[in-house]
Formats: sequence, C-alpha cells, structure tokens
Amino acid sequence: MAVKKTRSGPSDQIKGVRLSRSQRGKQIALLRKKQITGAAYEIIAEKGYYNFTMMDIAKRAGVSSGLIHHYFKDKENMLVTLLREMQQTVRINTEKAIEEVPGPKEKLEVFMDRAFDLAEAQREYLYVTYDFLTQIKFNERMKRIMSKLYRGYRETMVEILREGKARGIFKDVDEHYTASLFISIMLGIELQYVIDSTAFLYREYTNKIKSYIFDLVLKK
Repeated sequence: MAVKKTRSGPSDQIKGVRLSRSQRGKQIALLRKKQITGAAYEIIAEKGYYNFTMMDIAKRAGVSSGLIHHYFKDKENMLVTLLREMQQTVRINTEKAIEEVPGPKEKLEVFMDRAFDLAEAQREYLYVTYDFLTQIKFNERMKRIMSKLYRGYRETMVEILREGKARGIFKDVDEHYTASLFISIMLGIELQYVIDSTAFLYREYTNKIKSYIFDLVLKK
C-alpha cells in the first residue's frame, strides 16, 4: 500500500464538480480523513506504533490537532480507520491485478507475486502491519480487521483453486488447506526477510515457493 498524504486542499480536489452543500461537506470530510490517515501511515512507518503523538500527525498532514479530533473521536478510531484503508487498498489492488489475466494458472501466479512483492515494494506497509499485530491481544477491533485481511487472502486463493479444478487445470487439492499453507509460508518468508535481508536471496526463495505450490496444484 502506498498511502500518500494530501497537500492540496479539499476544495481544490472538487473544482468543476456541481455538488450540493451536503455533498461538498461529505467530500471535504472524506478528503481530510484520507489526508490525516495518510500522514499517520507515514509517521507510524517511521516511528512505530508507540512513539508518535497526534501533533506529529497534524504537522505531517498540515492540519491542526483540533481538526484531527473533529474527524476522529480518539487516537484508536483514527488508527482503526487507517488499518481498514490499508487492507482495502491491498485487496483492491490484488483483485484488479488478478482480473487482468485470463486463466487460473496465471491468476495464481499473479496472486503469489503480489503477495511476495510487499516485502520489497511496500516494506513500510509491512512495518505498519506488524505494529498493528502487536495490538490484537488488547484491541478486538484491530483483531477483527487483521482477521479479515488474512481471511481475504485465503478466500481469494480458494476461488482461484476452485476455478482451476473446475476447468481441469488443477488437481483435486484441498483448496482451504493449500491456501492456508501458502499464506503461512508467505508470512514466514516475509518476516524473516524483513528482519534480516541478508539471510537468503529473497527472489530465489519466493520463486522456489511458487514452484512448490504449482507442483502441488497443477496437473501434469
């Protein structure tokens, strides 16, 4: 995910669009919230979950701390909103990439590539996600959102495997087990790489994992 802070004002974003006062107010609120959560994403990636203040976010977003409290009732509410935005962005981008290829084999490869790419192309996303994972014991809302993220990964892969089985391309594998296995391997290899990028050749290992998954599911 690449959450970017918005430097231009909301009124600049909607010039030329005929909106009612109510619609314009909602549009401004939406843009302001994204501006604030975008700044929060950057600050947490830099400082960690426990080492930032609302003033840090206000300065990065170019707004007052009072405006943040106007749109978010408290710090937790803002962070939960950010976490939802992060997961939605990853899901939407992954689904869009999958839709652009024709068959289940290609879809499975795109799905695995998108998952593995996070460790290299979106390292900050992983750092922020790991920070949020530390909260799931204490925050039920964050736990539900993280659960939805991994459930979404599994469901997407299950759908691809079922399509491949129906079309006679994949073996009659247990799609839920296979999806859970891949997600576990993906999370483990990413975590090891983020902790120590010199431990192994990331692309070499992820390519081997992809080959292993294809050996499991593809008919000879």
